[in-house]
Amino acid sequence: MAEGLCRKITADLPEYFGLPEVNEHYAVGVRSRLNLAACIGEEYVGLISIDFPYLENANIYWMGILRGYHRTGIGKLLSDEAFKQAKNKGAKTISVETLSPEETDENYLKTYHFYKSLGFAPLFNLKPQGYEWNMVYMLKSLDDLCENRTNDVLIRPLIREDIVVISEAFKAIGWNKPPSSFEEYLKEQEAGERLVWVAHVYDQFAAYVTLKWKSQYSSFKAKKIPEVMDLNVLPAYRKIGIGSLLLDTAEKEAATRSKVVGIGVGLYAGADGGYGPAQRLYIKRGYIPDGKGVTYNYQPAIPGNSYPLDDDLVLWFTKKLKQELKNEAKN
Repeated sequence: MAEGLCRKITADLPEYFGLPEVNEHYAVGVRSRLNLAACIGEEYVGLISIDFPYLENANIYWMGILRGYHRTGIGKLLSDEAFKQAKNKGAKTISVETLSPEETDENYLKTYHFYKSLGFAPLFNLKPQGYEWNMVYMLKSLDDLCENRTNDVLIRPLIREDIVVISEAFKAIGWNKPPSSFEEYLKEQEAGERLVWVAHVYDQFAAYVTLKWKSQYSSFKAKKIPEVMDLNVLPAYRKIGIGSLLLDTAEKEAATRSKVVGIGVGLYAGADGGYGPAQRLYIKRGYIPDGKGVTYNYQPAIPGNSYPLDDDLVLWFTKKLKQELKNEAKN
């Protein structure tokens, strides 16, 4: 199956895979590698193939996604699973080769930046015998890999197929979360402005959270503090730790760019608990008020004025993070 999928993806992306003899080499080569495939409905749409040149090092041998599924989060999902599989087999690092950014190829620049977004650091350029292009060798440590699957909970990035599922799940409990909101989230994720993770339990949607790199709250924006936003867990999946797992994921990612992460919390309770449980959760996790008081629609509340007690009346919290070590080697 892996060989056939490799050939199908190769034929779909001639701008990436334009050398027939090289394509044939990889199509045959995936037979003897560890392969992971992504399936949407009945269609296999992506493949990553890894090997183990040394006991403690894995290598991405080949990877591709059908054109119609680019920029949907499938590449990151496949990569994350490959990292886990490699670590489970004892690898401490994983490597990959791609076209060097010095070649200024538009398509492969996207590939290079994709690998950098996954935590790969460029080590050096090389020019294999018989190649007319410079390649870049990149490496990622697996020592601090965050396990995003705990028992039967899977946390992964938002993809387009999630949108209707999420909207319908909240509609069923009387919450208005239109598909357009998640369409916007997906656009921002593709633009690198926001990250969105969804949680599934036994393959059923349960919750989601987002991380906005540039907050609309002026204090966070001025200090470049990323904001955790819109954490929502379906009532049937509360009190089993899913909210904490999503926050772990968002905070770990925030720590790659900032020493502090922020969050805004509503003030009212309600029949379903309102923001009360969230307030307790955030304080338990080490969030403290930022000391600037309450805002309404991101503007400071003025003493003596009246404001509706709704989702826009917010108290802001921050938390100091443990920094993630990133070794950005220079070419």
